Amino acid sequence: MRTVAVAALVALVLAGPASGQVGTQLIVTMNLAGPVKLTGGSYYIAFTIDDSILTGPQSDSSNWTHYVLYRQGRFFFGRVPPAPFRPFGFEAIRPPTPYPYGEVSSDRRSLRVRVALADLQTGPTLSLKIKVNFVTVDENLHAIDALGAGATDRFGFVTLDLRRQTNVVVTNPARDSLDPSFHIIGGSIETAIP
Repeated sequence: MRTVAVAALVALVLAGPASGQVGTQLIVTMNLAGPVKLTGGSYYIAFTIDDSILTGPQSDSSNWTHYVLYRQGRFFFGRVPPAPFRPFGFEAIRPPTPYPYGEVSSDRRSLRVRVALADLQTGPTLSLKIKVNFVTVDENLHAIDALGAGATDRFGFVTLDLRRQTNVVVTNPARDSLDPSFHIIGGSIETAIP
């Protein structure tokens, strides 16, 4: 009987993004003008999974519900508590957890992550629209680049409508970062069933 209780506790602790992914997933790729750096800044894929928020994830961390972070050679997954406790200016509320579903391309110019839709769910049902932004920041968490016309573009995020779309290609042609390793040139967001 004690073995069953311990096994149930271990299964409960492992539940979440670090456990095996099941169901429909988002495969998100961020493309950069130069190779990913291990120092000098960080790379975020930010999500807004909340239909009550009219805008999407901003480069200053406002309106985020979830994010995947790549920093110093490791991927992390984080959830942002619901309003009014959302962080602003990258204030740490909950530390992100190590995330095994990310990879850097062989040429080091792309980051790709797989995120189960179930891990993005914030209520009893998943939102039908998922808003995504790519953000690069320096070591002091100041935005270097984001989708759109640069780090200050409040409408540069992309919306994936799960009722109609399974693939969105993102382009970001503006050269708005001096360091090509932190300059976002585009990417893609697609749904897949493993």
